Amino acid sequence: MAPFARQIDLSATPARLFVQTRGSVRQIIRPQLQHHAALRVSFNTEQFVLRGRCSVSRRLCITKAAAAAVDASDDGDVKPSKGWLAQQRETVDSLLHPFSDKAINAKLLALCMAQALCSVATLIHDTYLPIYLQDVLGLTNTKIGNLQALAQFLSNASKSVSGTLADILSPSRMIIFGTLLTTLNKPMFAGSGYIYATFGTVITLYWVTAGKVFDRMSKGVREAPGKALIGELAAASGDRPEGAFGLRQAMATAGALVGASVAGLAYKLSGQNYTITFALATIPATLALMLTISAFGDSAKAAGAAKKAAKEAKEAASGGVEEVQLSLMQKGKALVGALQPAYWQALIVVSLLYFARFDASFITLRARTVMSKAQLPLLTSIIMVTQAFLSAPAGIRAKRSIKDRNQVLLLGYAAMIAADLSFALIPSVLGMLGGSLFVGVHMALTHGVTLGMVASYIPATEVKGIGRITGTCWSFTDFVFGIILAYSNSVAGRLSDITVAARAGNIGCFFGGTVATLLSATALVLFTQFGSLGKEEALTTRKPAKA
Repeated sequence: MAPFARQIDLSATPARLFVQTRGSVRQIIRPQLQHHAALRVSFNTEQFVLRGRCSVSRRLCITKAAAAAVDASDDGDVKPSKGWLAQQRETVDSLLHPFSDKAINAKLLALCMAQALCSVATLIHDTYLPIYLQDVLGLTNTKIGNLQALAQFLSNASKSVSGTLADILSPSRMIIFGTLLTTLNKPMFAGSGYIYATFGTVITLYWVTAGKVFDRMSKGVREAPGKALIGELAAASGDRPEGAFGLRQAMATAGALVGASVAGLAYKLSGQNYTITFALATIPATLALMLTISAFGDSAKAAGAAKKAAKEAKEAASGGVEEVQLSLMQKGKALVGALQPAYWQALIVVSLLYFARFDASFITLRARTVMSKAQLPLLTSIIMVTQAFLSAPAGIRAKRSIKDRNQVLLLGYAAMIAADLSFALIPSVLGMLGGSLFVGVHMALTHGVTLGMVASYIPATEVKGIGRITGTCWSFTDFVFGIILAYSNSVAGRLSDITVAARAGNIGCFFGGTVATLLSATALVLFTQFGSLGKEEALTTRKPAKA
């Protein structure tokens, strides 16, 4: 092949240089195109950049892509382009296998599938539980909000314990234990009908309250160890964890969608029988327990043996000299010192956002004024479908850079404001459907991304005198979020009762959510511009990906 320089007059004007270069490259490549139909070379200003005020040598910039394409065409190495279906298959495969190691991917898929099954079980009874509490047991909005607040608080309190225990025992053991608790909890909702018929309203209220609290606590036991396990799997494979968190969220929301659909179908076919509907929740919970035992049972045993061996090796290496033990206060200081300012700033941003994330029960109570009970699961379905489809792409976009991450978050904030205003100001079926769609967009764009943002500033290495702190950090983070969610549900209930008393309907909570969202967005912008959230060097580094 003749070099480009032999076919171009460098003394020509910039415009003439462009014409000569384009003609020369076309003359070289055109014969090859007859043999390689998949080869496409475009001639535009992205590949040929001409700057009139620069020297001739800098006016012509031929990209490596064009040169590589020409060389490949000479050598006959050009591969046919893949069809649309093949490309989509690769995209789906990359979403389902975010880690480069097959064995680690298998564990991740098992973890995500177990989470999805637990979501199915929870949504089967939670879809109609607010209606049951209000219509059958006679609870007011404030009491329902307080119940949700108590459940959320204890859920996050259990996370604070389970994460620390995961650092001590192993995440696998805690995940199995949490799934067992979830399985044992589901029959409580199915038994509420018998309790009501036998003991009356008051005892049933205590029974359902205990069941709801137990359900949220069992979820808390699974939550922090699950996040810690994803971090460990990511570190073991050498890959970033954002894709795994996105897959986890997508599968969990897909499970919730299935659960809501099953609840609506069962409620309709059973003649609006709450007991039969709630009883179906035991099936997916049992399957989740079987899956976790199968996937992580051996890992839990191996973790115990490895911990014992490591302790013996450490004692042997110390030569009988006792290691200096830190006091509880010293460990607390070491833990706080290991967390950089960016972590605390991210915690503030997400905490403000969580004030807007009161329980979906308030959406149900608002929607029931304009929709039939049989239509209510449609709202959850819209939220979950939107979230399931958009979560993974949002995570992929957000992990590109801090700027992209913030753009995704701000779009999610805008969606939340649109949702709140739709629920509050458009009292119609269309308003409820539109609000649910915006909620789904918000959750897809913010939930996994905010978790990834916080995880980006949690140390992945051991801290001297403490050891591994990933689970403990997630426990503390979830505990803070639990306090925020508990208070937000209580405030949402009070705001709703205020607007109901003013004969405006259950809309006070949505105006409060709008204010909280605006505050979170403001904090994000300020910490990015003037704090540490805009600094790339603040991100926690992980070991490079395997070749």
